[in-house]
Amino acid sequence: MKRTTITNTALAVVLAGLVAWLVLFAVNGSAAAPGSSPAEARAKQYSDITRAARSETLAFLAVDHTKMDELTARVLQGATGEFKKQYQTSLKSLKDAAVSQESVSKGHIDAVALGDTDDDSATVFVAAGSKVKNKGTKGKVEDRAWRMKLTMAKVDSRWLISQLEFVG
Repeated sequence: MKRTTITNTALAVVLAGLVAWLVLFAVNGSAAAPGSSPAEARAKQYSDITRAARSETLAFLAVDHTKMDELTARVLQGATGEFKKQYQTSLKSLKDAAVSQESVSKGHIDAVALGDTDDDSATVFVAAGSKVKNKGTKGKVEDRAWRMKLTMAKVDSRWLISQLEFVG
């Protein structure tokens, strides 16, 4: 057999494989492409929701009497709806209490679990804690445990807290 015949046969096999893949892609559409399955899209959504819940919870738990304007602005950036209204209403008393008590609190997240979710809302349960120091603790750092239920809403492609409840 001639060398050109072998080369032409090999090219025909490669071309046939490529054509078969193109037909498969045309028939199955985006399901034939990696990274675009419904399960992968749902996994990304879950990741986005839990990442936002962690971030917003940490912002909510952060207190430092020397920079309350900055810290409360972060909370408001991650808030929407009823939670945002309630938080805005309590801002003055929150800041006054933090300053008068010389409060400092740094939060941490122990666990995050998703409840019901759909394309634009989610229920998220967060187990968190914080290290708190203020006049009431006589300058000693105390551990606090928090269990929260967050209702998250997707607003302009961002997941924001629309309701926050402390749960048992």
